[in-house]
Amino acid sequence: MTDPDPPAGRVPRPSSLRRQFARAVVLAALLPAAVLGVVEQLRFYQAEQRHVGERLEVITILSATAVEDFVGMHQAGVALVASMSGQDTDWPARLAELRRRYPGFSSVLVTDASGTVLASQPVPPRGPAINVADRAYFRMSRQTAAPFVSDAFRGRRLSNDPLVAVAAPWQAEGAFAGVVQGSIRVDTFTDSRVAAMRRRGVEMLLLDRERRVIRATEGLPYRFQQSLAGSPLLAGAGQGARETESRRLHDAMADGRAAWVSQATLSSGWTLVLLVPDTQLMGTVGRRALATAGLLMLIAAGVWIAYAWQMRRLDGALAHLSEALQALAVHRRPSATARLPEEFEPMGRAVGELSEQLEAAHADLQRALDEQSELSLSLQRTLERREQDVERRTAELRMANAELDRLNRIDPLTGCLNRRGLQHALAPLGDEAGELLAPLAVIALDVDHFKAFNDRYGHAAGDSALRRVAAVVAGAPRRPQDAAARTGGEEFLILVSQAEAGEVAAIADHLRAAVQALAIAHADSPWGVLTVSVGWVRADAGADYAQAFLLADEALYRAKHGGRNRVERE
Repeated sequence: MTDPDPPAGRVPRPSSLRRQFARAVVLAALLPAAVLGVVEQLRFYQAEQRHVGERLEVITILSATAVEDFVGMHQAGVALVASMSGQDTDWPARLAELRRRYPGFSSVLVTDASGTVLASQPVPPRGPAINVADRAYFRMSRQTAAPFVSDAFRGRRLSNDPLVAVAAPWQAEGAFAGVVQGSIRVDTFTDSRVAAMRRRGVEMLLLDRERRVIRATEGLPYRFQQSLAGSPLLAGAGQGARETESRRLHDAMADGRAAWVSQATLSSGWTLVLLVPDTQLMGTVGRRALATAGLLMLIAAGVWIAYAWQMRRLDGALAHLSEALQALAVHRRPSATARLPEEFEPMGRAVGELSEQLEAAHADLQRALDEQSELSLSLQRTLERREQDVERRTAELRMANAELDRLNRIDPLTGCLNRRGLQHALAPLGDEAGELLAPLAVIALDVDHFKAFNDRYGHAAGDSALRRVAAVVAGAPRRPQDAAARTGGEEFLILVSQAEAGEVAAIADHLRAAVQALAIAHADSPWGVLTVSVGWVRADAGADYAQAFLLADEALYRAKHGGRNRVERE
């Protein structure tokens, strides 16, 4: 602020040296420190934003993998029981064993082909027969002939708990005979993750395929089975991908606070959403801002002390100079005249000391900033190492899942593909409409009088005979697209791609002769040894492969009723 203009004829009053020095101190020390503090605070805020987002994405991936592994393990258990069952299965014992091996199931049951419950564990109270034909897990398992993970629902007989179900169809004599199903309480596979994440201030939301709530933590304004279809929570780039980048969403929490959001879609079609309230980031930034403000106040206090001290030195020097000038004014030899240059030297030294102190304060601030930068780099390196650990563990999980998927496609007795493996092998041979992309031959094979063999020689001998027959069947595929599968107790199916009718006929005849050549003794067989009946069909590109399976089965039927130990072509 400038002094007002003086009246005419008067000499302007010079500006105060004290005010000039005070302005110089502010411009040279406090202003740069304040600017550096603000810049560093902005950099810290941006770094914290990245850290919160990256940490949330990592937690989302790990949580989605944990939920997916738990549900997948229980689905594999149900599928294994279904694949090893038949009409004569002791269901109560089999279901009790399933619950013992998989304590995550709150209940398990098995139905017949119409949906009527044949047995369940635990056993429900006495009452009318239970029918679950209206449940999605029954309808989808029957329709797809494959294991199925349901959306969320509430129990209606044993309890009213929130549940999800895993189910798998079981076969009897090659036909759909019912469904094996296990119910899992939602809190069974979510409570441990919820507790761990709440300790970190993270909220969790799990949705099913219809975008209905399976589980929402207390900090979120959602309830079980509430539909969130079209919600802004699920909007944004990457929706539906295996994982998404985190983003900030307003009014995401139950109390209206904003939050950082990250989501991942599971293989079952469910969606996992994790949220971190924005107050965590603002609290960290606020504490950093208070620390920066405290540092600035310390700098200001130090500058003020130095300024006051130097002003006192300056006042003393001016007092000595005034005394000397007064002595000269009265024509008296000033006693301090010889000391005048020495009086100004301390003032110059004081200014130099003040400059050194300011430089020291600036160097201290710079060292503090360098230490903060080094700390930030150290945190970044730590995060990178954690990301590498997560990537390594994720790769291990993928390998384990791939091995589990391979085992789920293999028949454990014979080593041939099971029905699931057959479906996997058939997928690249047809389009979505079920039409073949290239010519395909289907060879159906059934062991003759196998029940009589088991009755006479025992099931251990029957299993050994099946393994020897399976070894012959497994040698039939000649091309990478060919496949051999065990589709029932003593039934096998072979897919031969792009083969002419003559080649297929030769393969079928070879299979029949090779099994007979095994010379497995069978006293109840007309030939005295174990034999097989074979039926085959060749379908051109564009044909319905489901119809080809039926035709091969009809040819096998004719071979069985035409005397067995023979080959029939449709």
